[in-house]
Amino acid sequence: MAKKGLLCLSLTESTIRRNIELAEKYRGKIDIAELRADFLKESEYKYIEKFPKEISVPAILTLRNRNGGGLFTGSDNERRFILMAGLKAPYSYIDLEHDNYDTELEKAAKASSVTVIRSVHDYSGVPESVSGLINNLARNPGEIPKAAFFPKTTQELLRLMSAYGSLENKPAILLGMGDYGIPTRLLAGKLGSFLSYTSEKKDSAAPGHISIEDMTGLYRYREINKDTAVYGVVGNPVMHSSSPIIHNQGFKELGLNAVYIPFLADDIGEFMKLSRLLDIKGLSVTIPHKETVIPFLSGVDNIISSVGACNTVFLKNGGYYGTNTDAEGFLAPLKQIFHGVVPKGLRATIIGAGGAARSAVYSLKRNNIDVLILNRTEGRAEKLGAEFGCEWGSIMPNDTEQSIKKMSEYNDIIVQATRVGMAPDISGDPLPGYEFSGNEIVYDMVYKPRETVFLRRAFKAGCRIVHGIDMLIEQAKFQFKIFTSRDFPFSDFSL
Repeated sequence: MAKKGLLCLSLTESTIRRNIELAEKYRGKIDIAELRADFLKESEYKYIEKFPKEISVPAILTLRNRNGGGLFTGSDNERRFILMAGLKAPYSYIDLEHDNYDTELEKAAKASSVTVIRSVHDYSGVPESVSGLINNLARNPGEIPKAAFFPKTTQELLRLMSAYGSLENKPAILLGMGDYGIPTRLLAGKLGSFLSYTSEKKDSAAPGHISIEDMTGLYRYREINKDTAVYGVVGNPVMHSSSPIIHNQGFKELGLNAVYIPFLADDIGEFMKLSRLLDIKGLSVTIPHKETVIPFLSGVDNIISSVGACNTVFLKNGGYYGTNTDAEGFLAPLKQIFHGVVPKGLRATIIGAGGAARSAVYSLKRNNIDVLILNRTEGRAEKLGAEFGCEWGSIMPNDTEQSIKKMSEYNDIIVQATRVGMAPDISGDPLPGYEFSGNEIVYDMVYKPRETVFLRRAFKAGCRIVHGIDMLIEQAKFQFKIFTSRDFPFSDFSL
């Protein structure tokens, strides 16, 4: 049976010596090293023969031209000369594109017992006939077909993922590029691809490459197999999420054969089909899918009925069910401040009227805390206030002074539940005209950056503050218990 899921380090330094150093640095974490000779200085081509002789793992020689997404700009004859020289060295593999019909190179590779990886790279998307393409790509016996596509939508990722089931029981490499393609790279061993690629730095060799430290550390790639349980976070955008750090450290500590990965999705309906295909056991759901995922679930609990948003999906009895841990996650840091129980009779201001604000309002009202909702779009604040029995107001420039005056009656807790101040626009302040007295508890639900302009102002005034990252961790702990039926193994976890 063909090996699956080997890890190949793509090397893109400009000198042979530096590439050798990196291959040796990571030799305990990889199975194969690929020399991307198209990244070399021209003066380094004459040293190509040294590379496989001085590293401790099998080597792939690749000289990719511009058409294939590489950097080589020389002629076909120059390219053949360089590759022929490389075939005199003990490379284990040579990557030749599907449109390279150089039979002399093929003969030389065969004479040197070098396996040809016959590759195609399509940056335009995922074709309809992935299965037929990958299974008919090899030109000669013994070649390993490699197809890399750049999915642009969830539907295209689903099409690519569906092709793994048709891979014949022989080595084949099938991968996705870009952020949509990341699950194919992380799950290569489970899906049946002969190998996956990594780089020292993210995206340095190809779009969608994950750094070797994250690949082998954060995601424990080399431990993933056909029995690994898959969990993840689905959103758009999603690559910024810190949730994989939380859940994967929990899995590792408990010795669970599981991995938690990011899924970029533009269509939640198509993604739920992908979930079925991959048998995903549990999902964290983030913007913009917290509401749109609900119709695709077999059932939801009373929290979702009240909050109107789902941040947690789990597989149960063959169906996907939803709940919301944002509400409990929001409340947990406040309980810590008050040593276990949030006192009754407090009054709070919520800035914002979106999904995050709904969870905060729901949590506070359940704990008998009166709430004032302030929002730029007054109608949304009014609607949310009417639903939960809250006061409401506007923070548009003409109304800010009056709203700030109203806040003096609702300032035991102030919650910032908008995206203002979130990276990359970290200079924002949702209410620059409000002057903190120092007696407020100020809670910003933004978690990147850890300390926003709003929180810095509050801390400087002497307020007790709650970081958004604390809520993220606490809601993830509740999710972890739902996913695994185990308590999160770290009582004092931080990011």
